[in-house]
Amino acid sequence: MVLCIVKTSKLKPLFIVTLAALLSSCAQKSPPPTPVADTVSTTPLLQPEIGPAETLSAAALYARASQYQGEAQQLYLLNVATAALQEQNSELALAITDTLRQSDSSEVRQRNQVLLLQAYLQHNELALAEQLVLQTPLSQIPAADQPRFLWTSASLYQRQQRPYPAARNLLQLDALPSRNSNVLATYPELPERLWQQLSAVSNSELANLKVGANQRTLGWLNLLEIVRSHLGSPAQLKLALEDWQQRYPQLPKLAQLPVTLQQQLALEPYQPKRIAVLLPLAGQFQQHAKAIQYGLLAAATQENSSQRQLIFIDSQLPLPELQQQLTAQQIDFVVGPLLREQVEAVNQLTDWHYPTLFLNSRDNRWSPQPDRFYFALNMEDEATQMAQLFSQKNYKRPVVISARNSISQRMQQQFARQWQTLGHGIPESHQFDAKEELEALITKLLETDSSRERIRLISSLIPGKVESEAHSRQDIDAIYLLADPVQTRMFKPFVDVSVNPNAPRLPIYASSRSYSSGGDANDLRDLNGLTFTETPWLLNEQHSAAVRQQYLQLFSEQDETLQRLFAMGFDAYQLIGSLKQQQQLPTLSYPGFTGRLSVNRDGSINRQLSWASYHNNRLNAVQEP
Repeated sequence: MVLCIVKTSKLKPLFIVTLAALLSSCAQKSPPPTPVADTVSTTPLLQPEIGPAETLSAAALYARASQYQGEAQQLYLLNVATAALQEQNSELALAITDTLRQSDSSEVRQRNQVLLLQAYLQHNELALAEQLVLQTPLSQIPAADQPRFLWTSASLYQRQQRPYPAARNLLQLDALPSRNSNVLATYPELPERLWQQLSAVSNSELANLKVGANQRTLGWLNLLEIVRSHLGSPAQLKLALEDWQQRYPQLPKLAQLPVTLQQQLALEPYQPKRIAVLLPLAGQFQQHAKAIQYGLLAAATQENSSQRQLIFIDSQLPLPELQQQLTAQQIDFVVGPLLREQVEAVNQLTDWHYPTLFLNSRDNRWSPQPDRFYFALNMEDEATQMAQLFSQKNYKRPVVISARNSISQRMQQQFARQWQTLGHGIPESHQFDAKEELEALITKLLETDSSRERIRLISSLIPGKVESEAHSRQDIDAIYLLADPVQTRMFKPFVDVSVNPNAPRLPIYASSRSYSSGGDANDLRDLNGLTFTETPWLLNEQHSAAVRQQYLQLFSEQDETLQRLFAMGFDAYQLIGSLKQQQQLPTLSYPGFTGRLSVNRDGSINRQLSWASYHNNRLNAVQEP
C-alpha cells in the first residue's frame, strides 16, 4: 500500500492519492479479523483489532487499512480521516476524503461530505470548501451529520468575515427539529456565536433571513431588531425584552441570553441632555458644516419627545473660550470638531472630560482613551472592503487603476495594504493623469497591442488574408477602478471592446467616487456590468427612503459630497446611545445612512458600504456581488 500526496500550484487536482493499489490489492485477501469498538471516531464504523492499551496515530491506522476490503475498507478510512482531523493532520485527512468522493458507495459518499468539508477548512482551502457547501443541499447530508455540516459551514463563512451566510447556517443549526437540546450539548457556544454573527448583518440581510423562517428563528431575528431599536433607551428596551420573552417562550430566558448581549444590556448608555456640536460655522468649510448640522437636526426631529438639546458652537473659537462655553452651557456630550487640526488640539488637552464623538478619523499616534470616538467618511474604508471582497471571491490577480490624485492614491495604497494583510502579494497597479490616457493604458494593460502586432507579423509572412482577432490578457481576474464619474464612463466601454469576446467577462469594480446620480440612459448603458460601493443614503435604501424624500424636497440641488455629509450628521446623532454597547462587541452594527457602522475597541467607527451594480441599463442594489 502506498499513499502519495502530490502538492501542485493548482487547486485542481489538489491531491493525487494512489489508493487504487490499496483498494485493488485487498480483493484477494482473506476476510479481516473481527473488528472491535472504534476508539478514534465518535461515529462508529470499523476498526482492526488492537490491544486494549494501544493507541495509534492516524498514519498508523491508515497503514492497517489493508486489513479490510471493498466498502468495509472505505468505511474504515472515514475513521482514519476523522482521526487525522483530530490530530490536525490536514494533508492525510484531505488525501483520504478527496479520494472517497469518487466511491461507488452512496453511504460512503454521504458520510464523507462533512469530513471533506472539515479537511478543506483545516487545510485553508476556503474556495473549495465554499464550493462544496454551495453544491451540497442539507437534505443530502445524513441527519446525524447535519449539525457538524452546518457548524463547519458557519466556521468557513466566519473565517471569510461574511456574517450573513454564517448567521444563516447557525440559525439552521439552532432550528434543527427535535434536537435542540442535543445540539446545544454538542455546541454550547452556539448562542454566543449566533449572536455575534447576527449582530453584524444589515437590515436588508435581516429581512432576507425572515423569508420562510420558523418561529424559533423569527424569535432570534426579532431580538436583534429590538436591541438595535432600543439600545440607547434602557427603559424601553427592558419592556420590549419582557414582551419578546412572552412571545417566544421556546428561546432562552433573558438571564440565559448570550453573555455578550447581557453585558451590552448591563452597560449604561450615553443619555445626554445637552449636546454641544462643534463645527466650523464660518469660513471655507461653512457649507460642509451646515450639511452636517442639517443632518443632526433631521435626526433629532425623528425622536418622539426627545429631551436632548443640540447647541451649535463655532469650533474655530480659541480653545479656552470654547471650553468656557461648554462649561457655561452645562454640556454632557460633544459631537465634533470636524477639522483635523481642531481634533488634534482637543486630544492634546488633559482636562477634556466630555464624552466626545469626533467627526474625523483617529490618528494612530493617539492612545485610545475612554469616552472618545471617531467617525469619518474615510475613502480608505471602501478600499479595505473591496480587498476583502476580492479575497472572498478567490481572485488571484486583481489590477488597481487609479487617477493620479491624492484621494485615489490613498485608496490604492490602502487596497494594497489590506490585500497583502489577507495573505496575497503586491497587486498590479496603474495610474493615469487625464482621460485621454485611458485608452492607451487599457490597451497596454490588456496587451491587445501586442496581440495585434503578432497578427500583423503573421499576415506579412502568410500570403492572403489572415482571419484573426486580437486577444487580451487572460491572467487578470478583476479590475478595481478609482476614478471620477466622467473617467469611469469612458473607462468601462474601452475595456469592453478590448477584451476578447470569447473570453470570460472581466469583472470591473469601482468606489463611490465613480457614482453620480445625474447620469442619463447612455451613461447607464455604458456602465452595464460595473459594481461599486456607495452609501445606503445615496442608493435610497428602504431604511433611509422616508427621510431622503423629505431631504430632496428641501435640498434638491445639493451635490453628492454635501448629501453624504448630511447622512453623516444624521448617523452621528443616532449613534450616541449605542456607542458603549457597540464598542464592547465590535460585530454589533448600526444600519446607518452612511453604511453599516460598527465600533472598534479603540473608538474608531468602521463603515461597510452597500453594493450596487449596473445591469440591463438599470442601477440595482446587490447584497454580495
